[in-house]
Amino acid sequence: MAIASTVESLPRENPSPTRGVGLVAIATGIVGFSLLAAHPMGDAKTFADVLANEAANRGTDALVHGGFIVVLALQLVCYSVFSARLGLSRISTLAGLVLFAVGAAFLCGSMLLDGLVTPAIAARYVAKPDKIENARTLFVLIGTMVSFLMPIGLAFQSAAIACWGWTLTAGGSSRVIGFIGLSLGVVLIAALGVGTATLNPLALMAAIAATALWAILVGMLLLRRSP
Repeated sequence: MAIASTVESLPRENPSPTRGVGLVAIATGIVGFSLLAAHPMGDAKTFADVLANEAANRGTDALVHGGFIVVLALQLVCYSVFSARLGLSRISTLAGLVLFAVGAAFLCGSMLLDGLVTPAIAARYVAKPDKIENARTLFVLIGTMVSFLMPIGLAFQSAAIACWGWTLTAGGSSRVIGFIGLSLGVVLIAALGVGTATLNPLALMAAIAATALWAILVGMLLLRRSP
């Protein structure tokens, strides 16, 4: 009886108040990897083939790119909670949240144009070979916009990761993840610069994968009771 009374008198380990948000953050990271893997790959040799592929993959493109837009919205909520937990009075934390929000806006624009608008245009012109030059002009315009929107959005998000990483390196049990975030953000910015200059799409894909990894790491931090 004495032992039972002692056990009952001990403070119980309450779950983290941000546990649910942490699980959502981890889920968005996993979904991000899945959507990246499901992205349709084209091997078209002519512009007519490009139109046909875009029209045929319209449903998949909508699912992948629309899914990324939803993921970004959920991550913005998760990172808002994460930043509040770190302390919005810290400049690096506030900067991380603002930079991620700006990056998410650019990326949502890129996803909308690349995954929803472009396939819709392709579906409209694929059966009109006499109008193919009109479609080509639209594709050049949209492709040029996406070539700026995506790397800029990912660069802002990379800077956000670096800012949050810097905050976490201040001390505590999260210091290791802080150094990972800081290093990841700096490397991503450099890789995006090189990838954009050389027109290498692998840099963009790697950056998206890295942001998904960071979401999982943040989710793990939110599962803890201590900041």
